[in-house]
Amino acid sequence: MAESLENLSQCFLPQLVDQIFENHQKHVSGSQTKEEERGQLFYDLSRLLGEELVERSLHLLDSYSFVYYRAGGHRNLCVVELCKGTEVFRLLPRINYCKCDFFQSHVLQLPRGILYHDIPSCQQRYLEDWSEESRASYTCPHILSLRFHQLLKPSTEQVIKPDQLRQLYDEIFRD
Repeated sequence: MAESLENLSQCFLPQLVDQIFENHQKHVSGSQTKEEERGQLFYDLSRLLGEELVERSLHLLDSYSFVYYRAGGHRNLCVVELCKGTEVFRLLPRINYCKCDFFQSHVLQLPRGILYHDIPSCQQRYLEDWSEESRASYTCPHILSLRFHQLLKPSTEQVIKPDQLRQLYDEIFRD
């Protein structure tokens, strides 16, 4: 019975995460201060996704640069690049997929080190200090930090040619 409840809650997790972000966006102009509202957002997401994931995502939000690539007239098509030094992660907004080892190991539950040998070696691979329940996850810190960035910070956009955007898309899913 407990396992079936856990499986049921996993089915609704994407909608719950979206609802938390949507509720925060609706209430930003309400009576609460920005700090109170942000605190509630972080608390709600921590309860749902785990405190470690939210804290790591907030750290990435402050330490990475975020560049949004768009093709001329295609405002809805976008690739976001998260960069810090030589580390680069390309993501698609609203798509829960990342090439990082965390996503492959803790979201997709694939064995470590099999895929994506192009990931920088300086990236943390083991989560000894994370709680056991946080080792299986709905998403990774990169994707969650992108969601935070879209909500909390202004974006830096670069308009590129459609074929360049297509190449960025292809690189995201190339194995």
